[in-house]
Amino acid sequence: MAQTTGKINGTDLLVYVGGTAIGCCTSHSLQMTTATIDVTTKDSAGWTEIILGVRNWSISGEGLTEFNATYGFNDLVTAWKNRTLISVSFKTANVDDKVFSGSAYITDLGEDATMEDVTTFSFTFTGKDELNTPTYT
Repeated sequence: MAQTTGKINGTDLLVYVGGTAIGCCTSHSLQMTTATIDVTTKDSAGWTEIILGVRNWSISGEGLTEFNATYGFNDLVTAWKNRTLISVSFKTANVDDKVFSGSAYITDLGEDATMEDVTTFSFTFTGKDELNTPTYT
């Protein structure tokens, strides 16, 4: 299968745990951040000066609760409860496409059950170390 080209439909991007997509998800987000260190002095002419500090990353998402999903909320609860280090990736199902991946822990997990509405869950994976990023040419 050839690599996907052009614009990507967000529906095609999924979050995978150990090679299995998290079921019934409705949205995902990959965040990469860099901490800043303030190095402002009296010589900074009234402007903040910074240098870059440590980097981190996280993948978060939301979905519809389905207790018999192939990999779903119940599995996330078990991984969170056991403090399991998870192999997580953010990618399409196309094996030739670019992949963001790494090892992460579940640092936020919740379920929302509003009256007369569908039950949803949310999660955040926080990277343990470096995010493996694809090379773009």
